[in-house]
Amino acid sequence: MNRRMTMATTVAGIALSALAGCGASDSDGAVTSPSKTATPPAVTTQAPSVDPDTDGAVDLRGDWEIKTEDYVLHLVEDGTFIQDYMGIEDFRTGKYSVKGRTIWLVGDDGDTDKGTIVGDTLQFTLGTATRVK
Repeated sequence: MNRRMTMATTVAGIALSALAGCGASDSDGAVTSPSKTATPPAVTTQAPSVDPDTDGAVDLRGDWEIKTEDYVLHLVEDGTFIQDYMGIEDFRTGKYSVKGRTIWLVGDDGDTDKGTIVGDTLQFTLGTATRVK
């Protein structure tokens, strides 16, 4: 009886090993490897490197506000920004960069805001910022 159990276990093991090595076959009968779920590439919010002397960034230095949201954006000469929001000064800080007509605010908190320079305004999801005079 022990010999039959050993033989049955051996046959079952060989069969399982053979099945584990098999791949799926496609419509022309070719054997393919088992598919693996691909991991999507990591999404980055990293803006281009900050260079306040290119593509109009020099012209954007200063203070911008969205009055209806009690929001002020301070764009500093060194490529950093400070946001005041709802009466809280220094609410958020980070670095800004400009390329063409796009401005990126990459916060120290890891969040990135993207805006569009339209004429003498900065358009963000929050609203349209105008220069404080």
